[in-house]
Amino acid sequence: MGATIQQFMDKFETFKTLPGGEPFTIEVTDLEATAVAREYVAENKALIRAGMKQETGFELDVDKPSITFRDDTVLLSVMAGVGFLKTKATLTADVKWDGKPVVVVRSVEVPVISVSPQELNAMVEEPLRQMMETVEEYAEIRSFKITDGLAVLEAVRK
Repeated sequence: MGATIQQFMDKFETFKTLPGGEPFTIEVTDLEATAVAREYVAENKALIRAGMKQETGFELDVDKPSITFRDDTVLLSVMAGVGFLKTKATLTADVKWDGKPVVVVRSVEVPVISVSPQELNAMVEEPLRQMMETVEEYAEIRSFKITDGLAVLEAVRK
């Protein structure tokens, strides 16, 4: 695990040292999220290529991810392709609060191949559930929102 990912994970660990009943906020900028995504992609190229082959039937390389937070929306773009032949792929997801964060992939644009938002919703659901269960083990989540450039989690330490 690289330094950027470790710093990001540490941000989520700090609340565990708070006393019970203490409210806290965790903020993640889209620049931080992009840096984590870039490090993850760089460290996991073979895994990502295998996943792309399984999901799309094509062995695609993914590079230069960019994450942008805008008013309850997450925009993800990557360069995807083979070798030096790459094109921009984008994903737009809505994030709502319904007692827990709910992410719904609204659109996916990948030139040449077809990827449905429903397929990606299923892929996003499990990791999000696992992340929330980890946080909920130590805290009661009060809200999660996406604003311009920022994702904000508000909770109270159990």
